[in-house]
Amino acid sequence: MSKKFSLLTCLASFALALIGCSNDKVAGTVTDTGNTLAETQVSGVVLRVDGTPASDAMVRMARMAVYDSVLHVPEQIEVVTDSDGVYSFDSALSDTFQLAVIDTSAVEVFYLPRTTLKAKAYGSIQLAKAAVVTSVLYFEEVEDSAVSVGGHFMTCLSGTPFCNDVFAADSFSMLIPEGEWSMEIFPGDSMLVARMQSLGFADSLIYRTLDLGKIKAGDSVSSGPIVWSTTSDADSLIKESEKEAKNVARLSGKVMCKNGNPCADVEVMLIKDIYGFNFVEGDSMKFEAQTTTDSLGRWWLPLPDSLPGDSFRFEFRKLQDDLVTQAGVSRYLTKKDIENLKDTLKVKDVTLSRPSTLVSRVSLVVDREDTTQSNDCTVNSVVVGIKGTSHFVRDVTCNELSLSDLPSGSQQVVLYSGIPKVISTLRASDVSTDYFVTLTAVSLPEGGTQQVQGMTYTPPNQNIFK
Repeated sequence: MSKKFSLLTCLASFALALIGCSNDKVAGTVTDTGNTLAETQVSGVVLRVDGTPASDAMVRMARMAVYDSVLHVPEQIEVVTDSDGVYSFDSALSDTFQLAVIDTSAVEVFYLPRTTLKAKAYGSIQLAKAAVVTSVLYFEEVEDSAVSVGGHFMTCLSGTPFCNDVFAADSFSMLIPEGEWSMEIFPGDSMLVARMQSLGFADSLIYRTLDLGKIKAGDSVSSGPIVWSTTSDADSLIKESEKEAKNVARLSGKVMCKNGNPCADVEVMLIKDIYGFNFVEGDSMKFEAQTTTDSLGRWWLPLPDSLPGDSFRFEFRKLQDDLVTQAGVSRYLTKKDIENLKDTLKVKDVTLSRPSTLVSRVSLVVDREDTTQSNDCTVNSVVVGIKGTSHFVRDVTCNELSLSDLPSGSQQVVLYSGIPKVISTLRASDVSTDYFVTLTAVSLPEGGTQQVQGMTYTPPNQNIFK
């Protein structure tokens, strides 16, 4: 809920309190001026094309768009349906409003362009097959510009609640209903937009419009690549030339859910450092998503600018209520796969599964002939992780280690010294990686915990640093 909406709600409640002190009866009404009453609940049930309840579908309520303005993006709020397809808003934004429903798992949508509290046309909603619009957004950063727009943008169907967050250089897709549409692209930071307006940028340059034309249900429309710019003519968007578009080198793939259907909203992370050597701070690594899959399970990423080793791969995870419910990894790719690449390299499809957990304890094995080594486990730290993933943890060898949300199946456990300076020195030397990195094959059970015992660690021989 926006701050503006919260303020309006408080003002409306205060007004009601004052009126309640009189003897006059108050009717529960809401006007388009922004007043909102708690009694005006909007609720209903959403059904898919096959008649089943649409669970986890996004339902968005929006004010009617102001069409005498350049910006045709209405104020909106959203809720998610429950397992029975039921949704509920505590109150309406105004007495006339519009509703949009987006069901990414079924690739179905619904759009009610105008309704009222009295009409109750929102009580029972039947979804329809969606059209899918895909593209890649780039932006032109002007060196002498008074503001830096960054890389976060929004794409919206003009006058509707169908809006997506988009990051520059990332592919994006939108599920939209059948109809004749135009799309607006603009910076995603509202404070930045206000700053640009105060500096004299015309709205027609900030909110760029792309005509999508007439689209039918089930269509797949590609409108890419698009460049957002404040330097082009006000009524057009710059598009890359066909030659440039054909020479865009990138990586793409498709992710399937455990049930075999295309998996939407899956986070994708490029794993360049497959041994986690750059893991130098903190107790554990973090998953950092570079993009997410679209409604058809597809993803795109640019080529890695550099690689610390010869190989790399991708890790995937699907979240629900901030918990990892499904996970997976791609096959390994090498530098040779992307050398001189001038087109899109398709990565083999990946099917997710329920995540696994690894629990282990590392024992010390000390070389007695090396007096520089200590048999005190509390002074020896280790890094343990799963090769080619974001899952690495550092701890002393006395402690039990636990890694969760892991991709199941055959994986390799990585183990090496937990002292960053030691690893940095070893990597800079002529010593082979095999000398200071131990790899252990493990089969991680889907949705279960694997207890690994007998992992041993020998502190590095200090003589190799001389």
